[in-house]
Amino acid sequence: MSQLLGNAFSAELDWKPKAPTFRTGARCLGSLTSDTAVDVWGAEVGEYQGVTADEVFVVLEGKAEVTFHRTGETIVIGPGDVVRLFAGDTNTWRTIETVRKVSFYVPPARAGS
Repeated sequence: MSQLLGNAFSAELDWKPKAPTFRTGARCLGSLTSDTAVDVWGAEVGEYQGVTADEVFVVLEGKAEVTFHRTGETIVIGPGDVVRLFAGDTNTWRTIETVRKVSFYVPPARAGS
């Protein structure tokens, strides 16, 4: 297996929602490794709500406003911004300009692991 996982700018994004709680319009390349996940994710202009994973992401392009329901904080993010998400939190993601980001997270441990 190559250690080159792919190119985040040229990765083809499919139309499958990243998580069941996200509506169509959020797109992802999917997990690239089995023990940890690296996703390339995009969102068209619009509003999406979802439940977050333990994740850190870097915005490559676009602009969005994210409101975190637990804290009430709203942030505006764009290229170069690094954001930390906490597992189980909910947010509203309002995409102002089509976004592409790279996400890094560790999936939850499986029972018996």
